[in-house]
Amino acid sequence: MKQKLMLLPACLFFSILASAQFKNTFTSIRPQLEKVISDYPNQFSSIKGSRYQGDPNTIQYASTVEMKGTVETKVIGYPTKTKINWLWEAKLFVTEDISELKKQYKAYYNDIAGKSFMSRGSNNSINATGPYSAPSEELRLWTNQFRMNDVTGEFSNLVIDLIAEYANFEWIVYVRIYDKEKDEDMKPTKDKNEKYRY
Repeated sequence: MKQKLMLLPACLFFSILASAQFKNTFTSIRPQLEKVISDYPNQFSSIKGSRYQGDPNTIQYASTVEMKGTVETKVIGYPTKTKINWLWEAKLFVTEDISELKKQYKAYYNDIAGKSFMSRGSNNSINATGPYSAPSEELRLWTNQFRMNDVTGEFSNLVIDLIAEYANFEWIVYVRIYDKEKDEDMKPTKDKNEKYRY
């Protein structure tokens, strides 16, 4: 009887240990994305932290919106002759394991896709611009892009990219939020009065 009683705590210990090892380490990024997206109309000015010195062709700030488990988050400005194009970026994770990459990448994709932001229901849902594309070892750069279904127009040019990039024998996964006109709004036409005509 004593052996059975001693066996019970040992079995319990090993089952807890095994479940801890197989526990999914994924943490949702939706609350932080909502903060970033809500500051998108302000060109991320409310979430800029301390300024980085470095690349003279960009303006870089640490982001005050941080995500649990991320490598870094920042706000980057790309100056042009007429304006500064701002981008928010989070380096979500780095791995050498392609299986881990595929699992985590799909989890982040599902966390972003098809859900509404800022408590406005389906008016502000995030939708993929194409079918899901899983990372593979054949390509060194992988992207799935999302846009907001925005009826107000304030977020109509908002783009979210989920990127997997292979560099220096490891996969790096980023999420980026920036401003971009829709491709159909930029297509050239034969109309002579159209600025994008061909």
